[in-house]
Amino acid sequence: MIAAIVVCMLGFGILSWLRYRYEVSDGQLKVEQGIWVTKRQFIPIERIQTIDLTEGLLHRIFRVTRVQVQTAGGNKPEVVLSAVTRKEAHHLREQLRAHKTNAQDEGIAETDSLEAGKVGNLSGDWTGPTKPEVDEQKPMYKSSLGSLFIAGMSSGSMGLAIALVLALMSKVDEIFPDLKVFQMVVDMFEFAAIPLIVAAGLLIAWVLGVCLSIIKFTNFTIIRSGDELVISRGLLERRQVTLPLARIQAIRIVEDLLWQPFGFAAIHVESVGYGNEKGETTLLFPLLRRTEIERFLQRMAPRFAVQSTLAFEALPHKAWRSYVLPWTVIFAIATAVTVWFTNWGWLGPILCLGSALLGYRSFKDAGSMLTNDMLVLRMRRLALTTVRVPRNRIQSCRMEHGPLERRWGLATIGISVASRLAGAQFELYGLPVSKCSAIMKWYRPNHK
Repeated sequence: MIAAIVVCMLGFGILSWLRYRYEVSDGQLKVEQGIWVTKRQFIPIERIQTIDLTEGLLHRIFRVTRVQVQTAGGNKPEVVLSAVTRKEAHHLREQLRAHKTNAQDEGIAETDSLEAGKVGNLSGDWTGPTKPEVDEQKPMYKSSLGSLFIAGMSSGSMGLAIALVLALMSKVDEIFPDLKVFQMVVDMFEFAAIPLIVAAGLLIAWVLGVCLSIIKFTNFTIIRSGDELVISRGLLERRQVTLPLARIQAIRIVEDLLWQPFGFAAIHVESVGYGNEKGETTLLFPLLRRTEIERFLQRMAPRFAVQSTLAFEALPHKAWRSYVLPWTVIFAIATAVTVWFTNWGWLGPILCLGSALLGYRSFKDAGSMLTNDMLVLRMRRLALTTVRVPRNRIQSCRMEHGPLERRWGLATIGISVASRLAGAQFELYGLPVSKCSAIMKWYRPNHK
């Protein structure tokens, strides 16, 4: 019975594969599929936005690729080719791009011809002077293997790795009850046992973080092809994603706490989605030196590059209270309560001091920059994040202040852009009211 079901499923899959056909002709991507009911799709090439390629483990074993074609206004991929050869996948992508480019060129040529009082051929042939061919090298960046070792030191990777290590360490004595690993370490090293166990745990966590980084970002490559960015990455699963520049809503430059001594940062983008989808957060490059960021953006996303001569405007000195006091006071109250009931009260002063230092560092690093068409905000929690948003990409802008901020003459500025399910929200508190008002006026210049 089970064998018959398996045979039927295999037969159905083979028939579905044989009945799935596609071609590019007449300015359309035509797809025909179905066994009992034939379904035909005709997608105008000019509506196609992205063509993504993915290779999972099974795909790589059989040397095939999964192709997803998305159009503007669609809630999901319009066409999914589950398994085509790599050669066919790349040929299809280049064919669709060439048709789209030719269609745009023909539209421009027809407009120029009409303006000149001439009538173009119905076949779309251009009878005027031939445009010179430009052999322009496409800008490309590729991550190095050495940078992946630093990328593995991110607080996110280390946090996940440390959690896995602690979970494994807690089960060692249960799995090997006769070994008594921890007791052996304590007997051997005595007072140095705890620091050694902690150091070993951190080392294992770092190795796991590096392994995760290598699996995710090996062969990470970004190429700018016209108005699109083509991003490829992955060791076990290879992915190639196409991101139109017009979809990018904001740039986030993230400097992880563990990266900052080395001068490295990651670049993320907030992009708008299709149809009812809000969009997504995409990693633009996993690790880049701070000194190379402006050159990278000039080549890959020039809309978001800023002049290196422009400086951030720091927060006023009185804003330090907004950053230092809240969590420090909370930890102090929690310490005063728990010291009477537990033996862990000694952790309270340490947490208060750590919170105060982190709050003051956040205050010193925070700032803003306003250009003719770009708002730049910089804030810190653990990682230092710099957000760049063009004015025409801001969905909403708000200014608010609580009782204490109002008393100190401060306010919070918040903006949102179209990204992810609920959009991406960014806010910076501790700004002078006059600065927030200036940003609101910049965002709505005609609003009174």
